Amino acid sequence: MNKLSLIKPFIKTDVFDQCTITSITDDSRDVQINSLFVARQGAGMHGKEFVKDAVKKGASCVISDQIIHHEIDIPIYYIDELEDLITKILFSFYNLSESDFIFFGVTGTNGKTTTAFMAHNILRELQRPSVYVGTLGAILNDDLVETKGNTTPGIFELFKILKDCKFQQKTYVFLEISSHALTQKRLSNLVFSQTLLLNIQSDHLDYHKTETNYINAKLSITDLNNKNPTIILIDQMQDILPSLSDDQKKQLSKSRLLSAVNLSAEFKYFIQYNPEGHSKIGLNFPNFSLEMSVLLFLKFNIENYISAIALISEHVSPNDLKKTSKTAIKLPKGRGEILSLKQGKVLIDFAHDPQSMKNILFELNNYYVEIILVFGCGGDRDKSKRSKMLQVAQNFSNKVFFTSDNNRYESFSSIVSDAMNGNNHMDTEIIEDRQEAIAAALQCLTKENILVILGKGHETFMDILGSKVPFNDRDCVLKISANEIN
Repeated sequence: MNKLSLIKPFIKTDVFDQCTITSITDDSRDVQINSLFVARQGAGMHGKEFVKDAVKKGASCVISDQIIHHEIDIPIYYIDELEDLITKILFSFYNLSESDFIFFGVTGTNGKTTTAFMAHNILRELQRPSVYVGTLGAILNDDLVETKGNTTPGIFELFKILKDCKFQQKTYVFLEISSHALTQKRLSNLVFSQTLLLNIQSDHLDYHKTETNYINAKLSITDLNNKNPTIILIDQMQDILPSLSDDQKKQLSKSRLLSAVNLSAEFKYFIQYNPEGHSKIGLNFPNFSLEMSVLLFLKFNIENYISAIALISEHVSPNDLKKTSKTAIKLPKGRGEILSLKQGKVLIDFAHDPQSMKNILFELNNYYVEIILVFGCGGDRDKSKRSKMLQVAQNFSNKVFFTSDNNRYESFSSIVSDAMNGNNHMDTEIIEDRQEAIAAALQCLTKENILVILGKGHETFMDILGSKVPFNDRDCVLKISANEIN
């Protein structure tokens, strides 16, 4: 089907009148026969540098906001305000309307996946069309849709997902928004019903270079096109608040606060935590007040659930939340996931930075006499956090096994060297093969302790020298233990 008519409102001449357009993309690698190639600024280079590649792959025409000097034999149309029109062009091309969707955005160093996933689940249990897009991929209602693998897709990939979301009711869309996506302004032209900032700890300095840049990226969620001011879980920001500049504090002042201790917060809550069963929570939000019980292990998971409710508080009632409390409160795979084996319990989580590791290990120390830990540090990523991660591991665990975690193109010995810098070599057993490390740790497992495996969570592969080698921590544990979960 020729979709030329769907983009005609944006083309002020007849330059494309002889073109057949069946798809649209801003990535020359995704061009097909009769694609409209949109040459725009990317993360590193402008798309005009890839126009020849697009033509070779069969593009029928090009839109750009910069002059293209290559000689090509397909029509080009220039739009100065292209970036401002991208979302309008995509809504039109896929025959969608902005009124079909309600967008929500969640950022934070830790907790994005769990919070967005829980909010999505609440609405699914209420039989409302909902889409989650983030680290787990894209979940359209209950179906997993394949994505390119970024936490936050580009706007063109997002619309390929949304094109399958035409329902009689509005569709709720929950987006994890990474610091990379905020820096690159991937979603800057979407209109969000509500955005949420959970926390900021140092991370991704391989990309952002400085902590200031990283903090600025996270805080820029307040600058997105929001119908309501961003909600900030201010209780998890206490460590970083003293170091914020005046400009950064000004960014924070645009927001609404979610807090258990700040009496001036618009969104107030309390938690009476019971690690052995149902915990009690109380919410005093602008739209409603509510007390209810929840069954979640680890207090920060309850905070994520409360944050999810704050995010969608304009769209749910207390009765909705009580009705879904038993079925919607599920953690994503690999997020605080507990395996109950005959010899003891294993916890698997995606935590891969010092603070998220500390959050888990510190809390577990309240309930177990001994913690056995398996973890590693990713290759070709932020080297500055490696020794800090091992320091946390040694301080809050009784037995540490350091192993591989997506070495990519970096040698394991180099990763180990960075991690060991300034730490006690005697307190850590180094086993490069992750399966062997997990097997060794399982030998130490008893009913009195707990084995914690961090870093990979839901992932089903190891990234080694450009290859995705099949591997999953959960599957590995069950295979080695030869046990079914109780």
